[in-house]
Amino acid sequence: MAANFTFTSYGPEATAALSDAIATAKGGDPLAPVTVVVPSNLVGVAARRSLATGPGVAGAVGLVAVRFETLLGLARLLAGTALASDQRRRVSDPVVGAAVRTTLADSADLLRPVAHHPATERALVRVHREMRELDDPTLDTVAATGAQAHEVVRLHRLIRDRLAERFIDEVDLHRAAASIGHEDPLLDELGALILHIPGRTPASGLALLAALSDTRPLTVIAARTGDDAADQPLNHLVERLGGNPPSDPPGPVASDLAVHSVADPDEEARVAVREVVAAAATGTPFTRMAIVHPGGERYARLLHQHLRSADVPFNGAAGRRLDESLSGRILLALLDLDDNDFSRAAVMALISSGAVVSADGTAVPATAWERVARNAGVVAGPDQWRSRLGQVMSDQEQRRDDLASQGAEPGRIDAVDKKIRQAHDLLGFVEELIVNVNTDPTPSDWPGLANWATGLLDRYLGSAADRTDWPDHEVEAHTRVRDLLTGLARLATIEPRPGAGAFRRAVVDGLDHDLEREGRFGDGVLVGGFGVLTGIDLDNIVIVGLAEGTTPSRRRDDPLLPDSSRLLTGGALTVRTDRMADLHHRVLAALAAAQHRRVLVFPRGDLGRKNEWVPSRWLLDQAEAELGFRPSPTELESLDQPWFSTSPSFVGSLERLTSPADEQEYALAELLRERHRGLPVDTSERRTTDPVLNRGIDLVRGRQQPVLTRFDGNLAGAAIPSPADGRTVLSATRLQTWVRCPHAYLMEHVLRVGVAHEPQDDEGITAIDRGTLAHQVLDRFIGENLDNNSLPAPDAAWSRAQRQRLAEICNEELALAEARGLTGRALLWRRDSERLRRHLESFLVDDHAWRAQNHTTPAAVEMSFGLDGTDPLVHVLPDGRSLRFRGRIDRVDRGTDGAIHVIDYKTGGMGPYKKISEATPDDHGQYLQLPIYGLAARAAIATPDTEVHGQYWFVTDTGVHIGHPLTEAVLARFDTVLTTIINGIEQGLFPARPPKSPKYGIGCDYCNPDGMGTDPVAASWQDKRIDPALEPYRRLIGDLDEVATIVVSLEDDDA
Repeated sequence: MAANFTFTSYGPEATAALSDAIATAKGGDPLAPVTVVVPSNLVGVAARRSLATGPGVAGAVGLVAVRFETLLGLARLLAGTALASDQRRRVSDPVVGAAVRTTLADSADLLRPVAHHPATERALVRVHREMRELDDPTLDTVAATGAQAHEVVRLHRLIRDRLAERFIDEVDLHRAAASIGHEDPLLDELGALILHIPGRTPASGLALLAALSDTRPLTVIAARTGDDAADQPLNHLVERLGGNPPSDPPGPVASDLAVHSVADPDEEARVAVREVVAAAATGTPFTRMAIVHPGGERYARLLHQHLRSADVPFNGAAGRRLDESLSGRILLALLDLDDNDFSRAAVMALISSGAVVSADGTAVPATAWERVARNAGVVAGPDQWRSRLGQVMSDQEQRRDDLASQGAEPGRIDAVDKKIRQAHDLLGFVEELIVNVNTDPTPSDWPGLANWATGLLDRYLGSAADRTDWPDHEVEAHTRVRDLLTGLARLATIEPRPGAGAFRRAVVDGLDHDLEREGRFGDGVLVGGFGVLTGIDLDNIVIVGLAEGTTPSRRRDDPLLPDSSRLLTGGALTVRTDRMADLHHRVLAALAAAQHRRVLVFPRGDLGRKNEWVPSRWLLDQAEAELGFRPSPTELESLDQPWFSTSPSFVGSLERLTSPADEQEYALAELLRERHRGLPVDTSERRTTDPVLNRGIDLVRGRQQPVLTRFDGNLAGAAIPSPADGRTVLSATRLQTWVRCPHAYLMEHVLRVGVAHEPQDDEGITAIDRGTLAHQVLDRFIGENLDNNSLPAPDAAWSRAQRQRLAEICNEELALAEARGLTGRALLWRRDSERLRRHLESFLVDDHAWRAQNHTTPAAVEMSFGLDGTDPLVHVLPDGRSLRFRGRIDRVDRGTDGAIHVIDYKTGGMGPYKKISEATPDDHGQYLQLPIYGLAARAAIATPDTEVHGQYWFVTDTGVHIGHPLTEAVLARFDTVLTTIINGIEQGLFPARPPKSPKYGIGCDYCNPDGMGTDPVAASWQDKRIDPALEPYRRLIGDLDEVATIVVSLEDDDA
């Protein structure tokens, strides 16, 4: 029998038609069964609620005995009898994926070169699902269109046959349901059938509907959009069920229209939330509003973010995928470890979540372990973890023994013991991790791999008792992840030996699904993709993302089965124009869902991606309906219509804002209005009620001042520790840091913010490590000869045996540097190590010349002061303040005349030190080591009147020496420099002064933390340096001399 058709529009009209159809089907009997077939479960829930709370059926015969089912749900119900004895299980995407992989591996021909690529697998899964609707003659037609189509059809048939024995899919269910007899009692239980607002329906589903219409009364509520292409699938369904689509179009959408042109997607989300808040203020319930978007994570995240900020309740898709959950991320991190060779980055990605537990169930100390692994120089590989953490423990154990023998304070020894424990625990964790990931034997079948992955998840996320403090959504996600693994274990019948790669792809695909809904349907504003409003009627809707290229998006031809082959299937396979029409259908259905107001928003671009967009053709359709002509994008922007608005930016929208979305927008809009009235922001009343705004204004105004403020380096009055407090022990480097960049001193030595450097095996040894290595070799060599009393006379050369011993020490230290992971890539290390050997060999020749020229002999190496239990150097400034210094002098020589020569080895170039001389001993305060070391050596082994010389010895730069004697003038200059530095620190002067150019590799990480350059910081320094408070600092660094030169030059020009 032919179905009965009611043609209607989407929205309230369709709901009213459904109400009438139910009432007619019941025929006055409230208990008469009625089954409503809906396009989605969400439509079913929404329809039931609308009918239950609205006029019509609820007031007449009610909804008792009315069931709502999707077509697939109805097929499952009806197919139960036909498939009662069938032992096959429902097919799933992982099952199809396994069948596709196996078929590609066994039978691929034309696709063999790309058979193992994940994209090929996913594309064939999709095409196979589509082709299930085709009969064999149609498949033959498709196969005849070309070699690739023939290959795809052949593979599809192999996959279909492989699955048919053990699994059933939607097509099987539709066909089984269509085959039940007319007298089946299930049909009586269904009662009258109502097909509510159907859309594109697969061929097997149409066959089921046609079969049902022959046995039961079938009423079709056919909602049309008025667009021929968008309505074509509905028209096909109507004809298939014996009806005739009407020729007259449905009536126009009656709700009010508003169109907003905004700068970017972020502003779209703001506008959408403002519309919702404004409507709520006029009495529209949140539950009667919706915001829809083109789909994808970006729009969902933006909308959720702004709705939460405005404290607006909402529901919809969660906007997060399962692979973003805690359990999903941990599982993927575990599966990635072996492929990444257990790199430090991969291991830290695993433990950084804060949820990973150790063997005893306690949370692992991720931050401490990351620091240990980084300092150990671990890059990747189990061997590196073992050797480099082992070396850390060995070094620290030696350090502990040395401290104990020196009688160090217990706290210092405890700190070393803590480092040993951390390295030991981290190594134990990684060793266990390696064993657990690389099991022996390695599982290769689905049950084994699934059980292995489940075991990893349980081991590193703990038991249920360890997860009691997890949020509910994470607990639910964990259950879904475990269920995914359980489901994968059942794939053995399709793919006996998948291998680790296929297993990981299956996990990735299984985790690439949205989490459950955010909120509950009916609670708050509905948020989702365009299709979420199909079949739902509301008061107000907002549609965002209506830019060409986004709605509709650009669609490429299917790489496996192009449109030229699809067109021969008589519509059974969709082509790009079909998918475009389906999207248009969803947009039009969303527009029709609004009874009162529909708001269309489009972004003119994407500020982050530097894109420019024009309004969607479908937005222009709506504008044309209002205007009577179709505006161009330029004409649309210049419209003067009450329903159209455009804003140049976020600030521009605030300037005309009448309904702010949240308190922040209200405050910003009020400030803008005050500015337009000529009121300065500094005197705004909001400063007394908004502390964030107050601090922001102070910050901006402070940085605009021509003098330093607390926002750019003047911390006068703050509790800054004084280097002259009698407790602090200083190094020369620490004070030099303030000279080079006071801001760096504040960050590093006051706030304790360090710079983390990434160890990399693809680089050579660092300059610092190369210098340390050379120091260790020379210190050991000279120290042994000192201990053995075997030093040569000042005019004597080193013996052959001594040169051989230097080579032995060098080899030992080079091997130790390798064990510590300091040497970088092997190829570069061979070059660097040979170069260092040559420099150290040359050192003995240079040393002979040095001793002969100055008549000296080494008296000490690694002379410590303020370290390793030794007393610090106490230096009293002329004003009475005292400073305590620590350091370690590389070498101290004594001359035959009794003079002391302190030597600091350098392994870099001499360029930065060229200006150092007796006349300029510190080069504008940059180099303070020589006077500090000289005073410390004199205090330790000589008398106050002993002559002292300080030298930088450039070991790798032809043995050059640069230095000066510690004369009275040098020491007076030293006191002046120290006084300036200490005064500046005590006065709280910490401006950022980046180098003009990072010469010789010297830069400032604190002036350029993001690596994007220092131009803004440099510009600020140029503006602020005229502050009189900085005059002593500028005199120290030579900046006043530079300014004076500029002034003289300008005066000459004027003359």
